Amino acid sequence: MRDIDTIARDNENQVVEWKESWQDKYLEWICGYANAQGGTLFIGINDDGDVVGLDAKTVKKLLEDIPNKITAAFGITCDVNQETRNRKKYIQIVVKKARMPINLHGRYYYRTGSVKKEITGFELTEYIIKATGSSFDAMISDIERKKLTFDAFEKKYVKATQKELDLDNDLVSFKFMLEDGQMTNAGVLFADQWSIHHSRVFCTRWNGLEKAGSIQDALDDSEFTGSLVDLFDKSMAFIKGNTRRGWRKEKDQRIELPDYPERALEEGLVNALIHRSYLQTGVHSQVDIYDDRLVITNPGGMYDGSEVQNLDLRHVPSKLRNPILADMFGRLRLMERRGSGFKKILDAYEQQERYTEELRPEFYTDGYNFFLTLWNLNYAYFKAQNKAQNKAQNDAGTLSDREYLLLLLRENPSVTQAELASVMDVSRRSVQMLMKELTEEGVIERIGSKKVGSWIVKN
Repeated sequence: MRDIDTIARDNENQVVEWKESWQDKYLEWICGYANAQGGTLFIGINDDGDVVGLDAKTVKKLLEDIPNKITAAFGITCDVNQETRNRKKYIQIVVKKARMPINLHGRYYYRTGSVKKEITGFELTEYIIKATGSSFDAMISDIERKKLTFDAFEKKYVKATQKELDLDNDLVSFKFMLEDGQMTNAGVLFADQWSIHHSRVFCTRWNGLEKAGSIQDALDDSEFTGSLVDLFDKSMAFIKGNTRRGWRKEKDQRIELPDYPERALEEGLVNALIHRSYLQTGVHSQVDIYDDRLVITNPGGMYDGSEVQNLDLRHVPSKLRNPILADMFGRLRLMERRGSGFKKILDAYEQQERYTEELRPEFYTDGYNFFLTLWNLNYAYFKAQNKAQNKAQNDAGTLSDREYLLLLLRENPSVTQAELASVMDVSRRSVQMLMKELTEEGVIERIGSKKVGSWIVKN
């Protein structure tokens, strides 16, 4: 347990709550802690983390009453201790994670982030499934094996592994089917038939930076259904068809300049399919492409209830909502079977030539949905280039190569010599000589490395 000095300097968080005095409604907080990862409730500390203290009579009564109230409400025990700071007494209630879901008067509570919320509907179903050590994809479906085919899956599997399938035996091995022939939800999701109707992906290419008022204003849109294999392949094809994959030749090598790193796209889309909550009906995964970004949305927040926007993304342990689905996507070579997808997405971006910290992928959850925002690596470049070109065209006949180059550098400080030569329609050698001249004159200056640096125009 952390020292009170440390706690008093921190805000309340997922495992700490401060209350000035005891009220029976705080049993909801204890229920929420027990259903999450455990935590500590302090009585006698205000919202600022200051110990206001309790009188001796109140402390004695609470030390007797609180354990009895907890046992009567939940059938569990918690450590309830008296602590003292600066001669002021306060109560510490240490709640451990419960082995099975507990409720208060038939209502289930869960601590997520810094708040306590009641869990109902699909969230409660998912929580109970998780608490019993199972998962949605392992649950038995009432859809019969004879109604299902696996052509798309089989083709994808053979191509990825170079191994032929002994289908029915392998369905059992993959946990798609039990030995008695009953199908699991995982098997149904990988079948060609569209049997779980909310397993679908909506893809839209919007015209501009925001959603249009009507789907008719979109540049392109599609709805994909069927096997998870088809959902992945068709969604990726839609994305590739609505984004650019540029490149330039430099010396003896070809420099790839995609709008989005393919590895990041694959990882984001796979995560949307395997980590989504399939217990939510009437919802779907979604891909929205704008001029400057691509957003992948899938139902269900973080599986452990945490808020991804508050986590260290490079050190998030992999917790699988649907482990059978994840295992199969690993076998299909569409994701690594170990490690965090967040880290892979970040790494894929940071390896790109046009990456800057402003283009760092964003991860967010509101508890019900997960949002991944991938920024277009080329948007700022083309926006700056078009702006400079438009100005140059308006000043046609009056701009020298020197003035045009400085204009381009002002609009896009990270532009490369090869890109300048292409835009200005001159040789790269001409650009190099002009930039050397400007550098020697002190008109421009290079900041940072040759690969990821930028130019400053001083006047």
